[in-house]
Amino acid sequence: MKGLVSKIHIFIFLYLAFGVFTKWQEHSEKLSQMEMQIPAVTAKINKSKREKKQITAYLKDVEAAKERIELVAQEVEKIQRKLPDVVDDTKNLSLLKNLAEKLNIRSIYLTPLDEITKGFYIAKRYSLKASGTFLQFLMLMEQIGSTQTILNVKRISLENQQEKQRGRFQIIDADIIIETYRYNSNYKESRGIEDIEKNLAEQAKPKRGKKKSRIKKK
Repeated sequence: MKGLVSKIHIFIFLYLAFGVFTKWQEHSEKLSQMEMQIPAVTAKINKSKREKKQITAYLKDVEAAKERIELVAQEVEKIQRKLPDVVDDTKNLSLLKNLAEKLNIRSIYLTPLDEITKGFYIAKRYSLKASGTFLQFLMLMEQIGSTQTILNVKRISLENQQEKQRGRFQIIDADIIIETYRYNSNYKESRGIEDIEKNLAEQAKPKRGKKKSRIKKK
């Protein structure tokens, strides 16, 4: 019994040594598991870095594109503001009539038509029906294009008169549509920036993985 008591410290040492060894073994296993996970974690980190660089570059491109779009839109709006705010029908009809009469064009019939909205501007049309020679109408077209008022010949239809003519020059009937323009104050040039930001937000959303269907065992 005394011999057993005298050797009890050896048993205590062995017990402690066994406990330390067990803890060390568990720690070693955890380290091994962590070391096995390091390549996968490193790959994820590198992938995240690449994605971050791509997103940063993409955002820079988007911001640059937004700035260019804004500049273009501002230029379009400057052009819009050069158009008159209102159209003076009386003034335009009088101008067209005077031009035609100075060229001795006959049977002049002028009618204002409806306005047509075309985005940033509104087109106001006039119908001009008259009789004259081809040369007279050619000169009329040139003079309409030379006026300070913005006038554009949209359509012209020329037709020979059915009656027999004795004169040197053939008289023809003309049906002409003339346009003038005014600024559309209700129109604002679309930047498209909202669509860009919306698409960017959609791309930034995390994609949900597809749920794997579980096969029930019979």
